[in-house]
Amino acid sequence: MTSSTFRSARAAMAACALALATACQPVRPSTAPEPAAALEAREWTAQSPAPEIAAWAWQGCRRAAGGAGPCVERALVSLIDQAGVGKSMEVLDTLAGREPVVKALAHSLAHGLGISAYRSPETVAQTFAGCPASQMSGCYHGVVQGYFLDLGAKGQAIDRTVLDGLCAPHGDKPFLYFQCAHGMGHGLMTVHQNQLPMALEACDQASDAVVRESCYGGAFMENIVNALHPHHTATGHAQTQGEGHGQHAAADAHGSGGHDAHAAAPGHGEWKALDPADPRYPCSVVDEKYQASCYNMQSSPVMQWTQGDLAATARMCAGAPEGMRLACFSGLGRELTAWMAQDHGRSIEACRRVGAATGTREQSWCLVGAAETLINQTADARDGIRFCRAVDGGEAKRECYEAAGRFMRTLVATPEGRAEQCALAEPEHVASCRQGARLDPSASDD
Repeated sequence: MTSSTFRSARAAMAACALALATACQPVRPSTAPEPAAALEAREWTAQSPAPEIAAWAWQGCRRAAGGAGPCVERALVSLIDQAGVGKSMEVLDTLAGREPVVKALAHSLAHGLGISAYRSPETVAQTFAGCPASQMSGCYHGVVQGYFLDLGAKGQAIDRTVLDGLCAPHGDKPFLYFQCAHGMGHGLMTVHQNQLPMALEACDQASDAVVRESCYGGAFMENIVNALHPHHTATGHAQTQGEGHGQHAAADAHGSGGHDAHAAAPGHGEWKALDPADPRYPCSVVDEKYQASCYNMQSSPVMQWTQGDLAATARMCAGAPEGMRLACFSGLGRELTAWMAQDHGRSIEACRRVGAATGTREQSWCLVGAAETLINQTADARDGIRFCRAVDGGEAKRECYEAAGRFMRTLVATPEGRAEQCALAEPEHVASCRQGARLDPSASDD
């Protein structure tokens, strides 16, 4: 994979993978959704104030017997037909800003809302575009999962025409295009019963190299989620939402064979999702074309296995093949933003400790991954600019600003808009941002 292809695809990978670090507090599934009955019967519309709906949901769910998370998910799902998925997400954003337990689950809940918002192949593009970018774009990914669950339930073949057609309506909007392709990887894992080799081969059918790479990232993330946090998978959402709540309970049962990480993948023999005894597995066994996407995700399980041991995770990345170390260390930077509660100073210090354990170059890669992730969280490049301003060191700061500018290309369509945002950088680093944003004739992706 070329460096430019990986960097473009990484924009979509970062969208979802940050949630793995916050998934240590899992949504507890409920086979009987009675806790939702504690909610006062109310009718809402798209014009209803989000804070008022959020207060209603929390009042009914904060002491729910099955846990607040599942109850909140069902409450938000119930809003979709009344007020639309955009309003449901606005309420989720409000709750996440007020309640720590909801904040920790917000990306996963956004996936669940996207799955439930999906209605049909004919309306999938419209539903997808109706999602907001908040909560690390989880709603986008959920809509795409819902689409594949639907196709799987109908026994429809998923071929190149299907894959190329799904994201094509968003081709003129790079941010949405990448989110669609990343969600594709999640959906294909569900259709193929969480068998990673089969999902990766399905991703290979897409014509666009950037779509393939982003699809790989979604598949590797879902592989980790299924092994470590099965309640965050599409199956987990169907169980939580229960009959009559989630649209895809039946489809999901068809499309996912449960959470057996050791089931056999046809033509591949027994498949093992992860191996704590081999922290670089499955990256160490998949084809080389998949390895950058894999290593970009691999810090997620390693950080969890080691309970946040930076040095141990950095050593895992340092032992990756030379061409994959950038992907691994930038993925570690992504994870650190979650472990450090999105605190810029703490994230920068954590990357400094990564550098102390491995090297200056690795510290810069870590900082780049953190900057890209902070931008992707809000779909606002100014968040990356603010992070880069706090970075010490000329070369590390330069690379940070260049990465912010590079990511800007997926968010800001016009050169004038990118130039306006780069102008917010420290004067001596405006040129670096412009270089990444392809605003100068000498700009390149290398």
